[in-house]
Amino acid sequence: MSGRVLVTGGGGFVGRPLLGELVKRGFDVHAVDCVARPHQAGVTWHLCDLLETSGHCPLMDRIAPSHLLHLAWYVEHGKFWTAPENEIWRSVSLDLVRAFAQSGGQRAVLVGSCAEYDWKRSDEAPWRETDPCRPVLPYGIAKHALHRDVAAEADRSGISFAWARLFLMFGEGENPQRLVPSVISALASGVPLDMSTGRQVRDFSDTRDIAAGLSALLAAGHVEGAVNVASGEGHSLRELCAIIADLAGKSGENLRFGALPDRDEPPFMVADVTRLREEVGFTPPESLRQRLSSIVRERLALSPSPVRGA
Repeated sequence: MSGRVLVTGGGGFVGRPLLGELVKRGFDVHAVDCVARPHQAGVTWHLCDLLETSGHCPLMDRIAPSHLLHLAWYVEHGKFWTAPENEIWRSVSLDLVRAFAQSGGQRAVLVGSCAEYDWKRSDEAPWRETDPCRPVLPYGIAKHALHRDVAAEADRSGISFAWARLFLMFGEGENPQRLVPSVISALASGVPLDMSTGRQVRDFSDTRDIAAGLSALLAAGHVEGAVNVASGEGHSLRELCAIIADLAGKSGENLRFGALPDRDEPPFMVADVTRLREEVGFTPPESLRQRLSSIVRERLALSPSPVRGA
């Protein structure tokens, strides 16, 4: 047994594949959510609303975790970047870590974001954990502030602490309005999809690989501080869409690149994953194309057949 881990956000986009990875590593897995979840082998669920801060200490007393993996946050698609809930979750998260430390916890991993870095940069060098963090959006600002807060708490209490910075993700159960599922749906239906120029280069990861990376980081108790958990590979949005179209057997002619203006974001956003590979010892087992293949098959199976004219 590797220890007893408390997972917040276990029912979410990354949390669902994460629980199985932790079970495989031998952790005694306890997950919390504010709604009841279906049974999962090796996982004990606890009903708890983390926004009710008075519940933190009783939760820790009841579970007595040696490890904490905190994923829970406000992630409503299209809203979370600027939502006031970001500051609320910063405060709640710090309270949770303090309660964990006070209960005798030993190792905590919290989840940050590439939004913490300096988005005004225009070079094409991979983003390292030691690069300047100058977030401009409320989401990135709150995450980066929480990183500083928890690092100070870890120094004071003596717990081991790592901060996982995630980049772009896709995976099972993804919001249909996000990039990958929206492209698959457009290709399946033939309906035109307005897009930006597609020249932006990004670091894309399947949530299964993010989950495996987070599990490995939690188990690597000697690794502390910020760690990029990503693929370390860059692909333009056009390249991503071309892979999806090829896997779907479509031409992609209805993807209207340039119909929308590019967002005010860095042209190149790819993680340096040296720490993840060399210190944590994790490398994604499959390529981007291999991971997309299963997602495309699943999405196409769920898509209704287009209505054909008489």
